[in-house]
Amino acid sequence: MKDSSSLGQLLVRVNLIDEDQLRYAEDEIKFWAQKGKKLTLAQVLVKANMVKQEALTDILGVQMQSVTKKRIGEMLLDQGFITQDQLNEALEKQKTSGGKRLGRVLVDLKFIDEKKLTDILCCQFEVPYVKLDTIKLDEKVYEFIPEDQCKANKIVPLYVTKDARQALVVAMADPTNVRLRDSIKFKVKRNVDVVMASEQDIKKTIDTLFAGHGPAEESLAELIGGSGEDELETVERGNGNSDEPELTDEEGRQVVKIVTTLIHEAIARHASDIHLEPQETFLKLRYRIDGDLQVMSPIPARLMPQILSRIKLLSKMDIAEKRKPLDGRFTVRYKGSEVDLRVSSFPISLRKRGVCEKIVMRILDPNSGQFPLKEMGFDARVLKQFIDAINAPNGIVLVTGPTGSGKSTTLYASIREILDSTINISTMEDPVELNIDGVNQGQINNAAGFTFAAGIRALLRQDPDVIMIGEMRDQETSTMAIEAALTGHLVFSTLHTNDAAGAFPRLLEMGLEPFLVSTAIKGVLAQRLVRRICKNCKEPVEISQELRDELHLSPDMQFYHGRGCEKCDGSGFKGRCGIYEFLVPNEAVRNLVIKRASGDEIKREAIKSCEMITLRMDGINKALQGQTTLEQAIGASTADE
Repeated sequence: MKDSSSLGQLLVRVNLIDEDQLRYAEDEIKFWAQKGKKLTLAQVLVKANMVKQEALTDILGVQMQSVTKKRIGEMLLDQGFITQDQLNEALEKQKTSGGKRLGRVLVDLKFIDEKKLTDILCCQFEVPYVKLDTIKLDEKVYEFIPEDQCKANKIVPLYVTKDARQALVVAMADPTNVRLRDSIKFKVKRNVDVVMASEQDIKKTIDTLFAGHGPAEESLAELIGGSGEDELETVERGNGNSDEPELTDEEGRQVVKIVTTLIHEAIARHASDIHLEPQETFLKLRYRIDGDLQVMSPIPARLMPQILSRIKLLSKMDIAEKRKPLDGRFTVRYKGSEVDLRVSSFPISLRKRGVCEKIVMRILDPNSGQFPLKEMGFDARVLKQFIDAINAPNGIVLVTGPTGSGKSTTLYASIREILDSTINISTMEDPVELNIDGVNQGQINNAAGFTFAAGIRALLRQDPDVIMIGEMRDQETSTMAIEAALTGHLVFSTLHTNDAAGAFPRLLEMGLEPFLVSTAIKGVLAQRLVRRICKNCKEPVEISQELRDELHLSPDMQFYHGRGCEKCDGSGFKGRCGIYEFLVPNEAVRNLVIKRASGDEIKREAIKSCEMITLRMDGINKALQGQTTLEQAIGASTADE
């Protein structure tokens, strides 16, 4: 605590001087500094008879100025406080002490008393020694450092300085622990000034400070309870280098455990996403399970910065950059399997906290969602048509639907269905979500010039039989995909449209020629995900006559719902299933495409001449089979013309 302002604030805190006296002393220091004379705060205060030297010594300890820094053992030896034999004995004892500091070993051996040791340490590190019972503590200073970390490291927060630095003043029993000082500064995200106090004083102050402030710790314990693992086992990719600092202090271990628990719990509950959303007084945690967000136990606000920084470090993201969105990813090992997490940060603004970061982690579990096509819930006729399409020698097979409708899962299942050592399958994805053995999967990197269009050009020189393109998002990519399909390649891709028929007008809007689109497209699959009724509590449910009339449902049609039980957490749903609409264009549909007909016209023709099963038809069929509710089927599909 070399800064005179910080030392002055400390003297005010112990009621040795008042604010006016501090301002006078600071003005005097500045005045003499301009004249080339350097004075300390203590010198000014004593010279002005504002405090006596004895009072300063009593409050701050023996403040000697050390020109050269020496090891504590050397200093004690030089000043005659210990002998060489005592130092040697203490050094030998330290080797088997489990990491104790030399000063503590000397006190334990009774070679020096604790008061003398603190004075010497103050001299060595120019840190004031204070009596904590004289200091006025800030009301909510306990929010900066948790009680368990204070006890483990023999530290206690005291107050925040009122100057421009807004530094947190922390009392330490061992100011030689530079790593701990740096760790405190990192976690509280502000300047930290250190004073020294005896262990006994620190213990008493901890008990006083945290009295009555236990509920936050209890809610945190509830959050991290039930996890037997303290450390998240990550899997290094690439060169394996990591800039992540070790977290050895108590709060560091607590942060690690929280992150480990929330990730493991999300994987165990088959969540697809983890949302961490800063609020004014807590960090909101939500899991997306079966398509719906579920609110979990909140995380205390004092741990918010450390939790978010920990995740950014794992994701190899720049923890200092909080002004713009960032992306990253990392891999963890869970119950013997590797699970990928794709991480996205987004700056948000709070009224009191200012700019914070919302983080969403997408869980890409290679062991989940790997269903064979036959188990994905296709109608028997649709399944046969789709398998025929993905086994065609050339053409384009499109899968459409909104984000989160399972398009990627269907494409991966299609690739596994046709995977064979006699064909070359290559993909271009952004990002690669699941790795499939035997498939050449390319990761799009726009910054490096590896775009979808550039990737197709390169792939066509790789002698492919089947190409999967993550998304046909622009004219250039779509044109090259159609050209690849017309030159003897089978192309899989996705498109964002509401239904299968809407894919044709969407491609034409991109500037593609109608006759090329009508010729190249072999099939368009539209799909949605609906919640599956819990098998444990499924029961029949009555449907109102008004709804039956509206949907043209006969009185004998029986529908079901979930009553709610322990296995489904009272929701009545467990898992999800798909509803599908597959359009295989015939001559009539192709003619409408060439004429640039609307999606509705194409859809009516497909229902009429292709006998296409629409999303709503498939949804109602699955509701009749008891796989989902009628409400889910209606909500996920659009009315048919």
